[in-house]
Amino acid sequence: MMSIENDKKFDLRVLEAFLAAMACGSMTKAAVSLGVGQPAVTRMIKELEAAVGFQLFHRNGPRISPTDRGLRFHEEVQRIVAGLRQIEQRAEAIRTEKIASIDIAATPTMAAGLLGPALMALGEELPQQVNVQTMNAEHVIRALRSRTADFGLAADPIDHAGIVRHVVCESRLVGVVAAGSPLAGAGRPLELSTFTDQRLITVGNAFRIRSTIDQALRAQGITPPSEFTTNTSLNAVMAARSGLGVALVDPVTAYGVPVEGTKVLPLETRIPYIWALLSDADRALSRHLSRFVEAYRQACIATVPDCIVISTAGDARCSESEPSL
Repeated sequence: MMSIENDKKFDLRVLEAFLAAMACGSMTKAAVSLGVGQPAVTRMIKELEAAVGFQLFHRNGPRISPTDRGLRFHEEVQRIVAGLRQIEQRAEAIRTEKIASIDIAATPTMAAGLLGPALMALGEELPQQVNVQTMNAEHVIRALRSRTADFGLAADPIDHAGIVRHVVCESRLVGVVAAGSPLAGAGRPLELSTFTDQRLITVGNAFRIRSTIDQALRAQGITPPSEFTTNTSLNAVMAARSGLGVALVDPVTAYGVPVEGTKVLPLETRIPYIWALLSDADRALSRHLSRFVEAYRQACIATVPDCIVISTAGDARCSESEPSL
């Protein structure tokens, strides 16, 4: 095995030892997971620390914990090692003349609600190797630009230079309540005035869903008496199921990840929700990647009611009743 040279080129096995140590929380467990001796892992971590010029772990006897710099470096190493593994997979696909892998970076909402149906729509063209990583929207863009993902799935606004929006979808936010709530049996759309005496449950990202919700509430002069905010729509749905309040969430989660014991309600006030399938502008799409674009479009229409799909090819529009582009 090559060790790290003085010019600070990183050996893949050293990086894998670092990832194992981060995951296992001890050098001994990392060594077991890698099938090597504990002294070898300790040595590789020390070499890596010498190469990067900062401490990666705090040591407390046999137990370790990452430093702040170690946590930041871990994110970079995960991305780099994933890219190297993708190169191996694609080389194998070329050698065996099989369909290459497909690598997707997606927000948790998009991965849970839409990826399964989109991949199934590929049928026999589904590659043997599918890699999906979930992350926030900003990191999705980073994965595309660094070429560690073929496609990215995220909610708008996404308007970065060098990023192509292949499919843009629009629907609207919905309400989710516990199945036993009086609101579930009311038989009418959910009015925002509900939040004059109900706890608002929603996602806390101020620049995405939460921003549009706040605008709609302000327009009607409504201030919820209490709030429950979280970082994923699925968490919000689960809180609503428990009876903590009424959730306002994206339709991808509400319809793509149906939760037993809840009722999805349309809103009386339309609050738009837009999401997109993205890729790096410099990436040429192979035939099977182009097929995924169409499969994704079909999945959006089939999963989300009232979905309007916009193709960047001529900005053509279609709805569920007009599926052809």
